Amino acid sequence: MKQSPHIAPGQPDLDAALARHAGFLAGREDGERLRLAGADLCGLDLRGRDLRDADLAGCALANARLDGADCRGARFAGADMSGTSLVAARLDSADLRGCNLAGAILVAATARLADFRELAVPGENGRPAGIRAACLDGADLSGASLVRARLGGCRAEAARFEDADLTGARFPRAALARASLALALVQDTDLSSADLTGADLRGCGETGARLDMATTRNMLTGAHPDRPAPPAAVPLDAKEAAARIAGHVAQVRGDAGPSAPVDFTGADLRQAGALAGLELTALRASGACLAGMDLAGAQLQGARLGRADLRGCDLRGADLRGADLSGAWLLHADLRQTRLSPLTLGGGRQLPVMLEGAHGRYADWRGADLTGARLAGLDLAYARLAKAVLDDDYADLALGTERLLDR
Repeated sequence: MKQSPHIAPGQPDLDAALARHAGFLAGREDGERLRLAGADLCGLDLRGRDLRDADLAGCALANARLDGADCRGARFAGADMSGTSLVAARLDSADLRGCNLAGAILVAATARLADFRELAVPGENGRPAGIRAACLDGADLSGASLVRARLGGCRAEAARFEDADLTGARFPRAALARASLALALVQDTDLSSADLTGADLRGCGETGARLDMATTRNMLTGAHPDRPAPPAAVPLDAKEAAARIAGHVAQVRGDAGPSAPVDFTGADLRQAGALAGLELTALRASGACLAGMDLAGAQLQGARLGRADLRGCDLRGADLRGADLSGAWLLHADLRQTRLSPLTLGGGRQLPVMLEGAHGRYADWRGADLTGARLAGLDLAYARLAKAVLDDDYADLALGTERLLDR
């Protein structure tokens, strides 16, 4: 495939270059990869455009619009993206080393495995080579997914990571003074040697974060005074959690003989390992913590999961017919193709799925069957619902539907 020339386009030229890039991604002979390293794209409109694998290193993108753009694998290293709007943009595996993202808006963006680390800068005009840190000062990453993103050495003072999924993210040596991580999911998050002076970690369960050698002067922790958080759960070690799960599966299969139902109410099951595909029908786990667990394809018909912490869970294709998910925490959960329709009981009775008051913002509900589900008070802000099956009155019952990412 040909490479497009180095140009500094206005909006019409950019649109033409993007059309050629679409051909490149489709593998057409007339396609040209978008390669605009160093170009001036300030203030231009790239909303919803396909920028996968584009080379935009060193570009001037200040105040540009990239809302909903697909930037997976794109190269932005060294770009000026200050004030850029990236709401719901897809930045998975993107190269953002040394970028200036000060004041950028990345609300509900996905940046899994993205690289925000320092960039080596060659010396020029007799000056020695140096290192440029990525800058996120004052940026808004509320609800962003930064799973396993690399942010070592970045500057993110007064940045907002509220409700973000920071599972496995790496922030060693990061400057996070006065940053807000309130209610963020910080499971296995590395904040070692970071400057967290005055940072807000209330409601995020910082016990899942690595904080050794971090500066924590005036750092706020504990419960958040204004916003609800998932309930505290009692940890189970790996051996006990696995044994109790195995006991429940045996009961479902009828292999356990007469015994009391296994009760996981208020338990932290995260040490149980992957539960994908298991027979967990009628699981009793109200207020339990299953955050970040793999439950893809699990049989969870009639499960009691009210107020359970299911943030970041993989529930793709799970059977949740008749489950009680009222008040459950489903932020960032993957619910694609999940069955959430009523469960038929003896005598033709129907047990509907209860999602009343559940926290479903930033979740992916695409292709899920929500027929007959009780949705009053379900928060769907910044959620994805494309091809989901819903009753006609869902928008009158759920909250945040005016901020859906798709429908």
